[in-house]
Amino acid sequence: MALSQKLYFRTLAAIGCICLVNCTMPVRTGYDRSIGDYKPAPGQAAQSEPVQEQPAAQEQSSVQDTSTHHKTSAQKVKEAATRKEASKVAPKPESRGTLESYARGWLGAKYVYGQATKTKTDCSGFVMQVYKGYYNIALDHSSSGMYKDSRGSKVSRGSLKEGDLVFFGSFWKIDHVGIYLNGDRFIHASTSKGVMISPMNDKYWSHKYQGGRRFK
Repeated sequence: MALSQKLYFRTLAAIGCICLVNCTMPVRTGYDRSIGDYKPAPGQAAQSEPVQEQPAAQEQSSVQDTSTHHKTSAQKVKEAATRKEASKVAPKPESRGTLESYARGWLGAKYVYGQATKTKTDCSGFVMQVYKGYYNIALDHSSSGMYKDSRGSKVSRGSLKEGDLVFFGSFWKIDHVGIYLNGDRFIHASTSKGVMISPMNDKYWSHKYQGGRRFK
């Protein structure tokens, strides 16, 4: 092969290599100090993949779902508190059984002047607690105050019903009170025996009886 032909084929081979390199290698532009990297090749920015927004939307939806869950829980707590507050209202007498069964819960309590508990009480304190708990009626912690209370209506001896208040003392002073029970009895806090049940015709109490009052 002649020297001129060899040069011709070598030139063709070199041109082919140059074309191959230019076709397969990405075009790189100059280094840009402001961005710390090579400038993108023409058209490269347009081919970049779009930013995916879906995960952020899913995260926001998750936050909203959690917020809704917490709001529902708060509403449940509020409703539970409302029901609890409503349960504090004094129950109707029917749910407490008879008045006598309720008042018997104080039987045996010692007489202590000025007290009003199931272990220590005076006569008016006992009546006050029973009326508040059973009828939800607030009365004075005083037998004379109960006797003068304008809310109470006078009841004759023969018309007494369970729950009426019966008062004892003298013409000048009311010093004792009890609650009338069926069977012509009354429950009261005696200074000597504490809370007890006595017959209305008891020799000691019958001559001290001053009248009855009805508050319900």
